[in-house]
Amino acid sequence: MPDSALPSSPQHGLFPTTHWSMVGRAGGGSPAEMHAALADLCREYWYPIYAYVRRRGHSPHDAQDLTQAFIVDLIEGPMLARADREKGRFRSFVIGSLRNFLANENRRQNTQRRGGLAEVVSLDQDEDEARFTCEQTSELNPDEHFERNWAFALLDHVLARLGAEYETAGRAPLFAALQPYLAGRSGQDDYATIGAALGLKENTVAVSVLRMRRRYGELLREEIARTVASPEEVDEEIAHLLAVVAA
Repeated sequence: MPDSALPSSPQHGLFPTTHWSMVGRAGGGSPAEMHAALADLCREYWYPIYAYVRRRGHSPHDAQDLTQAFIVDLIEGPMLARADREKGRFRSFVIGSLRNFLANENRRQNTQRRGGLAEVVSLDQDEDEARFTCEQTSELNPDEHFERNWAFALLDHVLARLGAEYETAGRAPLFAALQPYLAGRSGQDDYATIGAALGLKENTVAVSVLRMRRRYGELLREEIARTVASPEEVDEEIAHLLAVVAA
């Protein structure tokens, strides 16, 4: 199957299903839509929020409760009224709202009151803590850590989307073989070996690497577009997050 057979995401205007519209839909939608929106938020951005709360001095158990309560409050609470996708990036809205939330810790009582919604998310506190412990040697401040973790969460999500496309197209082995070359690593010397293992010509492998990189770039732009207010901000946000990762 040629790379051109890989499925691609449909285009629906400038910013299809942005995080801003997801949050807005959750606030005024059906219970099922609210559950789905909460699940999306937790899956994509749980760890950056959790790690930020931990760095603010909360215990693992309290950080888990606070993170869960914050995300639910983001969906159900008054923060929605301040969610203006025309005034800033989604990550800026989240970190600003999180600071305000933690400044008023009595909202932790909402965790039990709103626990029904929280059940839609499967949490792995041990994994979160193991990752958090590994980051403890860093000299970054909590806000800088948040941006770094946010960037990695977004890039991981893009990679997962790309892998899912290859799997759907029946090309999971090709994705596994070529994934190491996404970051621009030169693998010309390895292309013949990869091709022999997959039954492909060396030139076909080289072209497949270029196509995979191009598709990754497209998906990255789509994800970034979901978190900014205008097309003009996409390149700036990509450059910023990649710089954060490289720091």
